[in-house]
Amino acid sequence: MKKFICTGLALVLGASILVAQNNKHSNEGRFYAGVNESVLLNIYENAFTYSDNGKTADLFTFQTGVFAGYDVNDIFGVRLSVGYGNNAGAANVKETSAGGFYPYNFSSINVFADATLDLYGLSDLMSLFRVKLYGGLGVGYSYGFSDSHHPWQKVTEPNTAFGFRFGAIAEYNVTDHFGLVADICGEAYTDKYSGLMPSKEDREKFEGYSGFPLDLRALVSLGVLYRF
Repeated sequence: MKKFICTGLALVLGASILVAQNNKHSNEGRFYAGVNESVLLNIYENAFTYSDNGKTADLFTFQTGVFAGYDVNDIFGVRLSVGYGNNAGAANVKETSAGGFYPYNFSSINVFADATLDLYGLSDLMSLFRVKLYGGLGVGYSYGFSDSHHPWQKVTEPNTAFGFRFGAIAEYNVTDHFGLVADICGEAYTDKYSGLMPSKEDREKFEGYSGFPLDLRALVSLGVLYRF
């Protein structure tokens, strides 16, 4: 019986090692490209007025994107992405005697260059499933602003704003070439991205302006990629 158990354990161990070896997957030195669709949360000046007026859901909009990258090795990589989407903002209400709610929408094109860090590669776990962290620098171009019908505040357009972001990627290689990708990140842009850029005097004097000097977006994306 003891010999039988030892033989069985040896077979199980051998099979486990063989499965582990078969599941090892390296993307070193390979290019990839893909598309994704994102849900984004807009956090600009006066975003609180959406929830104040029961319109919180309108702060969530959509973005379509394309991306391409290169895995230098199983730890480090680079990626370039371009996104086109819709955004939701609002004009000042605190300093408006008439009160009210002054939402507006605008379009944007966003370009980022990212550096990626593969946590599985870092720990020598070369699996079909990978988790990557990334950070990047980019630029956002905002245009096509709708009229908020605010009595005195006007947005500027078009606008070019520099940005940075940090995020995480979950990637699963269905085949050697085809993969599924989930991505979550936070982006920050210089203040005029949303068309409103209060001065220092405005922030100190008026309660309705955000004191934070950046326009923020949070994105959750799902996509597919092809690895060459």
